[in-house]
Amino acid sequence: MTIRRATAALATLAATTALSFTAAPAATAADATAADASVAEYGCSGSLIDTYPVRTSAGTTYGQIRLYYNSSTRRNCAVTLKNATGGYGTSSYASVTLYRCSTSKPGAQCDWRDETWDDDYGNFLYYAGPVSISAAGKCIRVFGQVSANRPIATGDSGTGGVHCG
Repeated sequence: MTIRRATAALATLAATTALSFTAAPAATAADATAADASVAEYGCSGSLIDTYPVRTSAGTTYGQIRLYYNSSTRRNCAVTLKNATGGYGTSSYASVTLYRCSTSKPGAQCDWRDETWDDDYGNFLYYAGPVSISAAGKCIRVFGQVSANRPIATGDSGTGGVHCG
């Protein structure tokens, strides 16, 4: 084999190898769901089921509440993640609270006074939480704040119960 042929063969092999990596099929939704259930994100295991913006009254977004559900443990988990405007990487106030509502009817007023709740608050670099509760047969409500700057930004799932069941 000549050097020219060897070089051409190596070039063809390299191009074929590169194409096999870039042309690989994308993961299916089932693969993504299986991966989500086994990987903890921000200390929450399970799948991301919802997000809620954390905004000032003027509409500036300081972060996001991330809500997870683990079907194996039947637990909900939440964190409030700060963004750059909200002080991501800077020690500043953030909070997250996860409530179990007394109702099991979606959208009904969430009365959590005699129910379980979990919260985390203080000065954090990146996020508050994780907080976790079991709410089998009930609705939940999630609330968060970020105040790296003034005014304070808040976010929540609304006053009605969500993700009931």
